[in-house]
Amino acid sequence: MSAHTALVVMTLVSVVPLVWIWLQSLRTSAATAADPFGLEWPLRFGNYVTAWNAGRFSDYLLNSTIVAAGTVALVVVLAFPAAYALAVLNPRWADATFLLFLLGLMIPIWSIVIPLFYQLRSLGLVNTLAGAILIEAALGLPFAIFLLRANLRALPRELIEAGRIDGAGDLRLMWSVVRPLAVPALGAIVVLQFMTSWNELVVPLFFLQTDDVRTLPIGLTFFQGRFTTDTAVLAAGTTIASLPVVIIYLLFNRQFVNGLTAGATK
Repeated sequence: MSAHTALVVMTLVSVVPLVWIWLQSLRTSAATAADPFGLEWPLRFGNYVTAWNAGRFSDYLLNSTIVAAGTVALVVVLAFPAAYALAVLNPRWADATFLLFLLGLMIPIWSIVIPLFYQLRSLGLVNTLAGAILIEAALGLPFAIFLLRANLRALPRELIEAGRIDGAGDLRLMWSVVRPLAVPALGAIVVLQFMTSWNELVVPLFFLQTDDVRTLPIGLTFFQGRFTTDTAVLAAGTTIASLPVVIIYLLFNRQFVNGLTAGATK
C-alpha cells in the first residue's frame, strides 16, 4: 500500500502543475490573478493565437523539430553499432572503450562550452542547426551506448550463434537478428533523446544566436520577457512548447518502460 501511495503522490506532483498551466492558458490574466485555481467560461483559445503569432512559435517549433529529429537519428545510427560491437563482438579492448564512452556522462556541458564554440566556429557550424545536432548527439551518445550495451548483453547467445552457423555476417546479424530484439531499448532511446533534445537550453543558448535558428526553449525565454505580465498568453506559450514532448511520451510510453527494464534481469 505504501508503494502505491508513493506512486500516487509522485504522479500528482508531476501532473498537477502541467494541468494547471494548461488550464490557465484558457483563461484571462485577470481571472488567474483573482482565483489561481478557478475555471473560466468561455475558454480563451485566443491566447494560443496570440502566443503563436507574437512569439514566432511556428519557426521555433520547426527548428526544434529539426534539431530533435536529427539528434535522435544520429544517436540511434551511431549508438547501435557501437553497442553491438561492445556487447556482441566483445573485442579485447571492449571494456576500455566502454569506460571511455562512460566518461562522456561525467563531463558537464558547461565545462566544454568554450572549446566547443571555437571548434564549431572553425568548422563554420556556429549558428547552424547542423552544429546543434552534432553537439547534442555527442552529448547523448554515452548514455545511449550504455543502455543499449546492457540490453544487448542480456540477449540469448544461442540466437546469435545460430545466425553465425547459418552463415550470417556481423552486419546481417546486427540488422536481422539483434535489431528486432533491441527494439524496446531503441524505443526508449528515441523517447529519452527526443525529450532531452527538445528541452535542451545550454546548446541553443550558446550556439544558436539569431532568431531564425533558435529553438523553442530559447524562444520561450525571450517570449517570457515580452509577456511577463500577461500570464495567460505566457501559459499558452508554455503549453505549446510542452505538448510535443507529452504526445511523444504518451505514444511511446510502453516502449519506453520496456526499453528501460530490458536487460535489468538476465
